[in-house]
Amino acid sequence: MLPSMVDAPVRLCDATVQRNADPDWESFPSDEYWRRNYARIHAADREIIHQVSPFFRKAFNGRDPVHRAIDVGSGTNLYPALLMLPWTKEILLTDHSKSNVSWLRHQVVDEAAPWTWQPFWREVRDFKGYNRIGDPRRRLRQACAGSPGDAGIEQRSVFELSPARWQLGTMFFVAESITEEPEEFRTAIQSFVGALQPNSPFAATFMAGSHGYLVGDTFFPALGIAPDDVREQFEKLGVSELSVDLLKTKDRVREGYTGMIVATGIVGS
Repeated sequence: MLPSMVDAPVRLCDATVQRNADPDWESFPSDEYWRRNYARIHAADREIIHQVSPFFRKAFNGRDPVHRAIDVGSGTNLYPALLMLPWTKEILLTDHSKSNVSWLRHQVVDEAAPWTWQPFWREVRDFKGYNRIGDPRRRLRQACAGSPGDAGIEQRSVFELSPARWQLGTMFFVAESITEEPEEFRTAIQSFVGALQPNSPFAATFMAGSHGYLVGDTFFPALGIAPDDVREQFEKLGVSELSVDLLKTKDRVREGYTGMIVATGIVGS
């Protein structure tokens, strides 16, 4: 599917393709990215939350919470972890960028840091499972204080995940937003699914038709994928109960993409 991706730009040669190793991720403008994307809850965030949270509630109906969960490529976004909070004892937040890891540690560990995620939590706080958590900030800090390597906040690439380690996972806006190379997109999804044990629920989101984005004055690469590209990769990996949807939200977080894709499913055996 990938050779016919949505509105893919014409490349004169492979040398023009920006790969994951090319940008300066270490100094990613974390505060600027947070201000633009998560300082307030956008309509698309609300739609994602109301698609992922019912899936998790259904997946854990009659099932005990798992021991370990992972959010891959957290960036400056805590609501994927909040969506997993009732369903796991420990959470590992990972990101390839040193600046993003510092931002996450400040947000999660530093009790004096402003807490801006209540509007996101408000979307789920009355739902079964979520309504058992009175203080999500404190609970997230506790979940990230588990065994090193299994829980916490770590600088780790999506391509460097331990296999079959976690039992629940999220990966929001990562695989298509770190490269222009289709093979790296496929490998990122494969690494994410491979990091989860059999029968593990997961949720992943993607920007459709994105060809890169500016944060401050710095350009970062993206791959112009479509829902069928996402579906194809997860199907190849044997995911069950797979759902891949293109959200219809009219409001845009930024220019330069055609929509947001939400994928949920269960890792196969």
